[in-house]
Amino acid sequence: MEKILSAGTQVELSTTAVTLPLTGTLAAAVTAMEAWDDISCALTGISTELSEPEQIETTSLCETYAKTYADGLLDSNTASSDAFFNLKSAEGIALQAAADGKGVHILRVTFTDGSTWSSLAKVQPFGFNASVGDTVKTTINFKLQGEPSTTAA
Repeated sequence: MEKILSAGTQVELSTTAVTLPLTGTLAAAVTAMEAWDDISCALTGISTELSEPEQIETTSLCETYAKTYADGLLDSNTASSDAFFNLKSAEGIALQAAADGKGVHILRVTFTDGSTWSSLAKVQPFGFNASVGDTVKTTINFKLQGEPSTTAA
């Protein structure tokens, strides 16, 4: 299996929020989006966490061995990134505007092999962390919506 290096990964956020529901697919919305804010240089990494369906207990009184469950709805998936905190940088301005606007944007990650991952995302409000001997940092959390879109290189 060929490894994809993290260095050089590009992370972008659509400059404008999208209108929901989308009129087509997420992939079509990504292609149609004209303006992107490149937030890569503010980030030190990015990770996604996928949720599992809620477990709804369906155990009846006649069950004698173990509880039974049915799958419910999924919770929102999330993405998060540690980032350098600078509200005067282009990245800081874009992230703060998206968080303040409370709209749903498109988060697009382009890997060094040319493959992409995209999702509808809402930038959550963020603070900062300042400590001696370090740069001022923050954690940016994205609440993801719907099914992500991927394209192979």
